[in-house]
Amino acid sequence: MYVSGGPYSNKYPYPPFYPEVYEERRRIRSTSNSVCLTALAGIFLLFLLPVISLIFLRSMGFVTRTNKFDGLPPVLYYIVSSFNYLIAMAVPALLYFSAEHVPISEGVPFHKVKTSDLWLFVALGCFVCLLANFPANWVAKIQQYFGFSGSLPSPPLNNDPAVLVLYAINIAVVPPLVEELMYRGVILQSLRRFGDGFAVLVSAILFGLYHGNFIQMVFAFFCGLAMGYVVVRTDSLLPSILIHFINNGISVMTDLITRYRGAHTAGNVSNVITVVVSLLGIAAIAILTSEHKLFGKKGKHRSVLPLSSRLGAAFGNFGGVIFMAYAFLSSIYCLYHY
Repeated sequence: MYVSGGPYSNKYPYPPFYPEVYEERRRIRSTSNSVCLTALAGIFLLFLLPVISLIFLRSMGFVTRTNKFDGLPPVLYYIVSSFNYLIAMAVPALLYFSAEHVPISEGVPFHKVKTSDLWLFVALGCFVCLLANFPANWVAKIQQYFGFSGSLPSPPLNNDPAVLVLYAINIAVVPPLVEELMYRGVILQSLRRFGDGFAVLVSAILFGLYHGNFIQMVFAFFCGLAMGYVVVRTDSLLPSILIHFINNGISVMTDLITRYRGAHTAGNVSNVITVVVSLLGIAAIAILTSEHKLFGKKGKHRSVLPLSSRLGAAFGNFGGVIFMAYAFLSSIYCLYHY
C-alpha cells in the first residue's frame, strides 16, 4: 500500500498499530474458526449418533416396531437420547481443551461465588430469559402471518412415570450441563482474550444459531447474553447452569401441567411464575446495582479493533460461515416441516 500524503506518507505507509491490528484480526479468525468447528462437530454428532444407535439397537433386536419413539421402548428412547446428547456436546468440547492445551479449570471455571451473589445473578438471568419470550413470540406470530405454523417440534411422551422423569432429565438436566460446557465454556472462555463484551455477544449469537429455528434462535440469543454476562461477572459456570436448568425446568413443568391439567391451569401457573420471576429479577437488579456488582470494573482484556471489526473476523472464517449456513438451512427446514 502506497500513501502519497497525510500523516502516513511514504516513510510510514501504515499506522504504527497496523501489525497489531492485523495480528489480532488473525487471532480472532483463528480462534473463532476453531470454536465454531468444535460446536459444529457437536451438531454433527447430534445427527449421527441417533442413527448409529438405532442401527446398533436394531441389530440387538430392540427396534421392533415403528412408533413415535423411533421404534424403541419409550424408556430406552430417552436413555439413549440423553446419552447421545452428553457424548455429542461433551466429547468435542473436551477434545478442544486437550488440543488447545487449555486446563479444564480455565475452560470451565467454577470459581467460588458468594451464595447471595450467586442467587442474585441467577434471578437476574431468569428474568432476562423470561423477557426473551416476548421477541420469540413475535417471531412466531410473524411466521403465522406468512402461513407457517409458528410452532416447534415437541418430544414424544406417554403416561409412564419413568418416561416422564427421563423426559425431564433429557430437557432440564442434560442440556444445561453440556450446552454450558460448549457455549459458556469452550466458546465464551476462548474469546474472552479479545474482550469480555465481545465474547458474551459472539457466544450468544452462536448459541442462538445453534438451535436451528427462528423462534428459539431469538429466544436463545437473549438467554445467551444473560448467561454469558453472569459467567463473566462471577468467573463461574455455576450461575449459568442454574439459570439454564430453571428455565428448561419451567418449560417441562408447564408441558406436564398442560398434559394433565389442561391449558387453562398451565396458563394460570405460568402467570404466577411470570410474576414471581419478574419480582425476583427486579429486586436482584436493584440490589446488584446498589452494591455496585451489576456493572463492575471493565474486563482486563482490551482490543485494538472496534467491535464491528471483531465481529467481522469472528464470523468471516470457514467455521463461522458454515455455522451460519447450518442455522439458516435448519431454520428454513423447520418452517416447512413443523
